[in-house]
Amino acid sequence: MTNVYWFCAILGSTLVLLQFCAMLFGFGGGDLDADGVPDSLDLDVETDGGADSDGDASGVPFLKALSIRTATAGVAFFGLGGLAGDAANLGSVATAGLAAFLGVAAIYGVYFLLRTLSRFGEDGSIREATAVGATGTVYLRIPAKRAGRGKVIVAQQGRSMEYAAETDDENELATGTPIVVVKLIAASTALVARR
Repeated sequence: MTNVYWFCAILGSTLVLLQFCAMLFGFGGGDLDADGVPDSLDLDVETDGGADSDGDASGVPFLKALSIRTATAGVAFFGLGGLAGDAANLGSVATAGLAAFLGVAAIYGVYFLLRTLSRFGEDGSIREATAVGATGTVYLRIPAKRAGRGKVIVAQQGRSMEYAAETDDENELATGTPIVVVKLIAASTALVARR
């Protein structure tokens, strides 16, 4: 079994090193998907019901964590764990258990590390185009027929955004009136209508 551990340690470590060098020189980096797994390196393993690994949580969690990067780390740590168990004279069963534990731990460790790193690239800026159709309420009355501006609070991209607002309605929109954004007149000014 020692030869298997050596093979896994050398193969896994070599592949991890090659992946690192490829990313260092701009190859194979790929974008990370919502699970933190690089799109270009996702194994896309089919789980029960035909849903792929990017599907809902009803699939097998272990398969969701599998990608080329996580698998190579798992193989490397499986081999290193086996070699460590052999060096400590733990016995074949305990050594195999240690190797398997370290291999699975490496898979999940790399998976969660990649997920965490993918969140650093998220863009939290508000897109003005998402304001159209958004709903909210008037908090500073809006005069009728664009005779002046009021203010509204709009739920947009999971946040509460404030806009100066005008309306084409015949009657003024009082504070607390539910509204919908019809269009943006300017970057921070919305044309709204009663909901």
